[in-house]
Order: sequence, then structure tokens, then C-alpha cells
Amino acid sequence: MGLIDKGYRVIHKLAYKSYESLDLFVNARWYADPFGTKIHASIEEYYQLAEEAKKNSSSAVVDYENEKGFTIDLEWLDELALHTQIVKKSSSLSYLHGRIIYTTLMDYLKNRRPPRVNIIETGTARGFSAVCMAKALEDSNLEGLITTFDIIPHHQSMIWNCIDDHGGPKSRSQILSHWQGLIDRYILFHQGYSKVELPKVQFDRVHFAFLDGAHGYQDVMSEFYQIKDKQQSGDIIIYDDYNKVQFPGLVRAVDEICSKY
Repeated sequence: MGLIDKGYRVIHKLAYKSYESLDLFVNARWYADPFGTKIHASIEEYYQLAEEAKKNSSSAVVDYENEKGFTIDLEWLDELALHTQIVKKSSSLSYLHGRIIYTTLMDYLKNRRPPRVNIIETGTARGFSAVCMAKALEDSNLEGLITTFDIIPHHQSMIWNCIDDHGGPKSRSQILSHWQGLIDRYILFHQGYSKVELPKVQFDRVHFAFLDGAHGYQDVMSEFYQIKDKQQSGDIIIYDDYNKVQFPGLVRAVDEICSKY
């Protein structure tokens, strides 16, 4: 081995150790109770919030489901939402996006029938939408992979501001254990910032995407640019929180995407 090769190996080892240290430093805050250390609400309050959220329906969503001919099992959805969507916050709760995602994906799978489906999600949170998409794959009897990205680690125990906190700090993996069969078959949880991690995804094709990560204009466009060339006509991207008051950057980006692409 020449001196140049030896020097390169030494530099590579040092650089890799620096990279590991930097990665731990950047992600440290997401291991340190990002939702706080105290339980946010009583069990009774979480159940009450769940009952209120069940009533938050929409005729437009029902019409959409009827038009496409697919409706998710609402009892199944409500149970998943109790553990992953029912949180204590100032605004009202709604998990209608789970129904929209499921129906849209079911319709896509019916019409396209790809032999294997590649799905990208950003903004995993507690895993609600990823499991809804896995349910659609199972109900369509198709194989595929949902790669979902979030800066919050999957196996770190913490308080999540959900009903499961009453059993003590848990990881996302533990909260979703009831749906482990779907997860094992369809879902890969990936930790990291989408701007950094999405370019590393080596799929030649992304059939379907649910992008619900950071909502600034640059963030939305960055995620889109990583996916657009891996999609064909008829493939789908869904965005959440299209709201001009709360997320003007996201609205600007989505309008631009729809206009140009």
C-alpha cells in the first residue's frame, strides 16, 4: 500500500468519526424529550378528545370516497387515531387526511396495479399516515415499501402527548406495536432531515408520496425536487396543511408545483 493510499485511509477514518460526532450533536435534541417530560392530559381527556374528533367529518371527504369507491374501515381508523392522532392542543383535532390518503392510494393501486409499489413519506410523527398507507397496500393485496422520514427516532422512549404516555415513556415502535404485522410487511422508518436523507434514496420510481415534513417554501420545493424525476404521469404526491393563513410558504410551493409540473 502506497503512502497516498495510507494517507487517504487515515483521512477517511478521521472524517467518518467527525461525521458520527456531528450527527449525534445535530440529532441530540430529538432524543431529549421533544414533547416534554410530563403527561399532557388524563386518560379520560384523551378519550373525550377522541370522541370529539370522530364527529369532525366532512361531506366533501364522504363524496370523494363514494366517487372513488373506497372507504377505510372507520373503526380500524379510529383505534389507530386514538394512539397516534389524539393529542392535547389548542386547535380542534381532525384525522380526515387518513381517509383521503387511503382512498387516493386505493384508487391509484386499482388503476395502475404496479407489481411492487414504492412510497415516500416525510414527517412520520407518530406513524398514523404511514400505517394508513400500509393498510391500503394490504387491502389491495400488493407488495411495496413505504419509506418514512422523520427527525424523531423510532426506538427512543419518550413522552409523545398521547394516551399511551400513561403506561410510561414509549418509543414510536412500541406505540405502533398493535399494527406490527403491517409495519413488518410494508414500512421502513428512517431518521434524519429530509433535505439530507431524501437524496440518498435510490429508487428509480416513486409511485406515491405523502409529504408532510417542514412546511416552508424552500423545504417543500427541496422535497419535491428529490421526487419529481422519479415519477411518471399519473403518479401522485399528496400535501397536508394546504392553508394560506398558517402555511403560506407551503401553499406558494404547491401552487408553483401544480402550475409548472
